[in-house]
Amino acid sequence: MEFLRSYIITNFILLCIGAVMLFLAIHGYKQHRKKSIFIIAVTLVAFFLSIDEIAQDYTKSINDITATTVLAFLGYIFRPVCMVLLIGISSGEPKGKKWLALFLAPLLINLVIYLLAFIPGPNDYVFKFMGNDSGGISFFGGPLRFSAHVVSAIYLIYFIYVSITRMKMRHIANAMIILICTTVVVSVVVLETFFDSDGSVHLLNTAIMVSVLFYYLFLYIESVRYDPLTRLFNRATYYQDIVKMSKRTTAIIQFDMNGLKYINDNFGHQEGDKGLATIASAIINRCNRHMYAYRLGGDEFTVIVNSLNEDVIIKIINRIQDDLSKTKYSCSVGYAYRKDKNTTIDELVKEADKAMYVAKAEFYKTSKIERRRTDNE
Repeated sequence: MEFLRSYIITNFILLCIGAVMLFLAIHGYKQHRKKSIFIIAVTLVAFFLSIDEIAQDYTKSINDITATTVLAFLGYIFRPVCMVLLIGISSGEPKGKKWLALFLAPLLINLVIYLLAFIPGPNDYVFKFMGNDSGGISFFGGPLRFSAHVVSAIYLIYFIYVSITRMKMRHIANAMIILICTTVVVSVVVLETFFDSDGSVHLLNTAIMVSVLFYYLFLYIESVRYDPLTRLFNRATYYQDIVKMSKRTTAIIQFDMNGLKYINDNFGHQEGDKGLATIASAIINRCNRHMYAYRLGGDEFTVIVNSLNEDVIIKIINRIQDDLSKTKYSCSVGYAYRKDKNTTIDELVKEADKAMYVAKAEFYKTSKIERRRTDNE
């Protein structure tokens, strides 16, 4: 009973945050199955680590060296796992067996290192617990005991790298959230590594949970800015950004999928959705950090371009068209470049629309598909 009381008092904040995270994960399981699984997993691991810490305090109090060693071993093993799960929440884990094996290699190395703690002699390089003159247990740590911290740092660096490289279609707020979360975790790791000689500071689990919850809530809020089918920004975000970026916008590119109505009528809406997703993928794969892509609805896509010259824009459009030529889908494209700084955004959009409709008319003129005004034109 005393153990339970001590656990609740010590980890009250952690328990509250964990309860919120589990609720969010269960509530959003159908819509975000993968993220929910990772949320539940990281919550359970954090709870396990918190129990492990309290249990170590108990085994030390009864001078059980073997149990204390086992619990310390488990703590060192599972700490980096929290980092892996954090990466999983952001969907940044590598795809493919080869890359996944390389990704998980640090966890395996960490496991092997801490297994040495059970072998007399090599445990001098890792850690060991020994009885002291006062009748208690003393901790002796070697240089390899920092393996869990090093491995955690490796995954944190990878997490930052993945998040930043996948930022090209996201706003700067995403990078700031990642920076805040990682700074909190890194700060606690440094605190426990260099200022916790007796192992009495237990902040890492709570820091991880707070960071994960903060990041998950950000992703949840941010999700309303995206079109669920294509993962491009949606119309509402477009209206916000077109005003916010009006002064530095140098061009507008308009895309319109060809024959969506025909595909839906003859092959089904699932095939039409596949076509829309294919075109969106071609656009986002070629856009750089100066370009923001949006699905305005139906078969209409828009890209806002900042600080790029016209030659680069034309090359990017051509590459998108070349990529789509390798698929069974196509789109009509029109762009407008701001040659005069006095040209308004509305004028730029109208000019791009006009160019796109010219290309659209040419497509229907040369194709065998009957043109229908219900094509969102």
